[in-house]
Amino acid sequence: MALLTPAQLEDLAEDKAKELKVFLEAQPPLQNGEDVLNLWEKLYDEDMKNIIVKTVDGPSDDASNPVFPYEKLQAVIGDGGNWKWPRMWQRFDEIERRGTAYREGERLNFGMPNKNPNIVPQRVLIVGGGPVGLRLAIELRMGGHQVTVFERRREIRDQSGTLVQLGFTNRINRPHMWPFVRNDLAKLNGKDFMSREACYPVFTEPETSSIGIDELQTLLLKNVLMLGVDFRLGVGYENAKIRTDPRTMRPTWEVDCTYDDHSAEYFKMEKGKNKQVFDVLIGCDGPRSTVRDTQQKHFGNIDKRKFMDCVGIVANIRKVGRKRLKELGFEYGQEPCDMNRTKMVFKDFFKKITTEADADIESLIYYKASHHNYTILVPKRADLIKHGLSGKVYHFAKGRDKAAEENEEKTKLKAYCARVLKAAGIPVDETAENGGFVDAPNDCMAFDFAECWNTKKSIVFNLPPPDYDVETHGPWMVRNVIPLVGLCGDALLEPFWPLGLGLKRGWQAVMDTCYAVDNLYNPAYFCERTGKDADAFSWEGHFEVLKEQVASNFEMCSRLKVADELGKGEYAEKGVVITQLKKINKDAEKPTLLVEIDPWTRYAPLEKEAGDQWKLKMNDEKYVHPKVQKALAMKEYYDEVCKGGKSGEIAYDGKKLISVNGRVLGGFGKAGTTTMRRGSTASQSGPGAAAAAPKPPAAAKFGVNPFAGVVPKDVLDA
Repeated sequence: MALLTPAQLEDLAEDKAKELKVFLEAQPPLQNGEDVLNLWEKLYDEDMKNIIVKTVDGPSDDASNPVFPYEKLQAVIGDGGNWKWPRMWQRFDEIERRGTAYREGERLNFGMPNKNPNIVPQRVLIVGGGPVGLRLAIELRMGGHQVTVFERRREIRDQSGTLVQLGFTNRINRPHMWPFVRNDLAKLNGKDFMSREACYPVFTEPETSSIGIDELQTLLLKNVLMLGVDFRLGVGYENAKIRTDPRTMRPTWEVDCTYDDHSAEYFKMEKGKNKQVFDVLIGCDGPRSTVRDTQQKHFGNIDKRKFMDCVGIVANIRKVGRKRLKELGFEYGQEPCDMNRTKMVFKDFFKKITTEADADIESLIYYKASHHNYTILVPKRADLIKHGLSGKVYHFAKGRDKAAEENEEKTKLKAYCARVLKAAGIPVDETAENGGFVDAPNDCMAFDFAECWNTKKSIVFNLPPPDYDVETHGPWMVRNVIPLVGLCGDALLEPFWPLGLGLKRGWQAVMDTCYAVDNLYNPAYFCERTGKDADAFSWEGHFEVLKEQVASNFEMCSRLKVADELGKGEYAEKGVVITQLKKINKDAEKPTLLVEIDPWTRYAPLEKEAGDQWKLKMNDEKYVHPKVQKALAMKEYYDEVCKGGKSGEIAYDGKKLISVNGRVLGGFGKAGTTTMRRGSTASQSGPGAAAAAPKPPAAAKFGVNPFAGVVPKDVLDA
């Protein structure tokens, strides 16, 4: 076998460190999602894909003992001469694993058990590469599932650079940032993957915190790639049909999809029409979802709701320099603070707009961003008509397409917005390019704010027992089998824009979907929760309990019954966790509250039920809450590895490199060790997300799942 010399490894590490630096620094507005993907293809080449590292279970193997792509990169690059990178590797390590992604004996577990050891890995297709689709892909990957994302929208420009077709990261709208979402993004290296300017409105502004859709997608996309999700740009979902195994009655989705030129070449598929097979289909493809349209018989009729006769106008305006701000009358050359105002509360403010701009506005939102400022105006349709506008509006997707068309209507709309914004005290430099607005299509658009399309069901599935065999049990005589199909994000519940609920509901739906997929073949979980004997708990019993809980979760998500602590993004000072933690260690730092899959940690009615149970358990003086256990274990870890000194550096010990593309490193034991500055968390590296299948569930009557541990056939012949 060929050897990899120290000199060769040093050269490789230096080259890959340069490529990693460029990959991590790529972000809007200079680079888009496609640029990130192109950089990743260069960084994670055949050498990096074919790396073997040492794990607690022996050498890594992509089939039987896999590791994440970031672990392979880290084994070669180390700290790369960048003090932030050990902190990055450490944060990746600490994203909680479950199911087959959990590797027993890894120190990154901090002594905590596998939260769901009975997960049976599924082949999951997520349609749509928006924020919710990407976040869902990450969470499913951390449960050991094989995750593929289809994203059709590839940006196309003509020879002059003019945008001809929108890409999947071209949106610069800024949804509201909720505390638990902000904590989640910090966990995913948000403060390091985003520029300082982009971080400020996300992590610093507590009341009006917001994030650009393009910034959020780019941040999540980097995580998706580093964690091994199969992201396929240029691949479009067309339809899906149910195919059933004649012996096991196990249903799967046969997906019709189309590959463009680049994706066909890169993924070694046929250009144009293809068929692929998946166990689970999830639509994260927006409010006019193709998945929902093609599978409507499972979800029922769409609920189309109209709240009020209001038009939404989104206007993105260019930043104005300090000197020009002074010229425009802004004292000290400073922009005003963010605003989120309604006529009902800020009567004088809107009276001023009526007087100076002759405009009847119901609400106004103004968020500062790193490279532009984002505004939402909600006028009455009659007011637009009064100012010579047609009042014609579209749903958001169509309205955004229309925004690229510069015509008389568009010119009037920009003039209307400029008058309102100036009256509101928001800087608009009409002498700048495009009248002070950003370039089309994101400059200015009007669409129907009040029309929301919602579904009656979030997830549908009808599955046979995992040990069912026609030859043994006879013909299947029950219900029609349906592999799990679900909707998430705006495809499930289109938010009413002025309320800024998109991310709040979207993140809850992500966790609800993972809950359903994780527990499809997990009777032990429901035996424990319902208090029933495993031997008496049938497949139908498991199936009905899961189905009822999924419906209940959707209802609570729709009604935003978010748990109090989660809504605030922090543990209550007098709550169970902090009370016990301070009792054990009065100097302990408050742990960060992170959103979890377990609905009993996320929804208020269930949280109360769980809280009462915790109180009973804590009557036992020896009992320690799991959150407290982990916080204490992390402190113990820091105390052990802290190197001291003013910088608070600690030793980061990653996985050791064994070989690169068949070339074995002589004395590989020295590779993989780096140094990092002391932060809030740290750990050893962790397992891959698609490890070997778990042991059979505790309920013996389910038998050994015939699908677990089998490498599935990915593609059918068209």
